[in-house]
Amino acid sequence: MTTARQSPIFVRTYDLLQWLLPHTSGWPRIYRFTLTQELVRAALRFQERILEASLTSETAKRLEQADVELQKVRLYLRLGYDLHLLSPSQYAHAAELIGHVGRLLGAWRSKGGVAPS
Repeated sequence: MTTARQSPIFVRTYDLLQWLLPHTSGWPRIYRFTLTQELVRAALRFQERILEASLTSETAKRLEQADVELQKVRLYLRLGYDLHLLSPSQYAHAAELIGHVGRLLGAWRSKGGVAPS
């Protein structure tokens, strides 16, 4: 059985968080308690939902919730880009990370809750 630490979705989600936190911490104060906070919360909730999916019997429900959180991350990042808080290259990098995580999530969901390895 693949542990959470070894599964690609957990590794890629960790990579996303590791990139996201320092890049949003410098956003202007006017956005810090709105957009920045909601973006980081959604990303952290995504990580929590996939962890819960791997540890509980409610896998399908948790994966569905994770998908909702990932959609929020996409939305908030796009807004950050439109507000010129992210450069085009930063946005492209974040979109690539999120796209990879999204594909892994989709594969997990399509396999009926068996985490892709």
